[in-house]
Amino acid sequence: MSKFTIRSIAAARPMETQDPFLFAVYHKDHYPAGDDQMQAPHRGNGSDWSEGAPYRMYHGDRVPGFPQHPHRGFETVTCTIEGLIDHTDSTGCAGRYGNGDLQWMTAGKGVVHGEMLPLIKQTPDGNVIKWFQIWLNLPKKSKMVDPNQMMHWAEKITKFTTPDSLTTATVWAGSLHGHKALPPIRDSWANEETNPGNDVNIWFLQLQPGGSITLPKAASSLSTRSLYFVEGTALTLNGVTKVPDLSQVEFSDPSQEEVLLENLGSKLVEVLVLQGRKMGEPVAKHGPFVMNTQQEIMQAFNDYRTTQFGGWPWPEDAMVFPREKGRFLALKGVPEELPPKKED
Repeated sequence: MSKFTIRSIAAARPMETQDPFLFAVYHKDHYPAGDDQMQAPHRGNGSDWSEGAPYRMYHGDRVPGFPQHPHRGFETVTCTIEGLIDHTDSTGCAGRYGNGDLQWMTAGKGVVHGEMLPLIKQTPDGNVIKWFQIWLNLPKKSKMVDPNQMMHWAEKITKFTTPDSLTTATVWAGSLHGHKALPPIRDSWANEETNPGNDVNIWFLQLQPGGSITLPKAASSLSTRSLYFVEGTALTLNGVTKVPDLSQVEFSDPSQEEVLLENLGSKLVEVLVLQGRKMGEPVAKHGPFVMNTQQEIMQAFNDYRTTQFGGWPWPEDAMVFPREKGRFLALKGVPEELPPKKED
């Protein structure tokens, strides 16, 4: 029988993860209407993570977000639900994505990037921005690959609804009940061609009142599974275990049995599930760098000081694109990519 470890979590605060994941955070901010430059009405303090506030500026000044900062040794999986993000990086790539899009970015041997949250809407209802950022480790063999990124546009991302129409599942990675996600980026631990058998799954589950869904057994006893209950009030596991709102659930061995999730309350339940086979390698972490040894961490800091991972090619540390610019991805040397049209 499955055993669960339950602990509390908070929006905009890092949530504990299990190997092969390194970090996960749920951002939910209700910003006011933006001004003519897509700015908030007040200036940030450089590190605004205020709990209980309707919104946070994070490391932004007048536009909330995360101005240029470095990474090495892992990949980011940025899963958007609502709102838009402007991306720029040291390789010269750029993009605007959101409202259900997903960005895979391999930091590899080193990249500097910025993620800004332009307040595009000027209407009284303001700007709601909801998204997860997940850090997925890279194995030792891939930690020094070239930086890379790809976009999964919302129009193409795998989603399905249960027969009673009460539960919607978004499959950001892996597969669920025969519904397979789009292929991940080349060097990812989740890529079945380059790293087969790693059972990496990222699911976003939305259960209406009375809705339910069964989580299948994990493919291996070496797999870990964590569930993050981020919205709602009444989630129950296997008809017995009641999960408090804003909680994380760790499964002792997800390969042992299926687990039934039910929403027994009156509000929408939203859940993130992270699953994957353990990498089983040493992890050395310091700030934005994740390697296998402390010596490699020291080398990462030295490399960043001396090379700036290629330098910052943009005129501002916190780049935002014009309000009228739509969703796009611009990779260096490649024609600009746009979301598919609805008829595609």
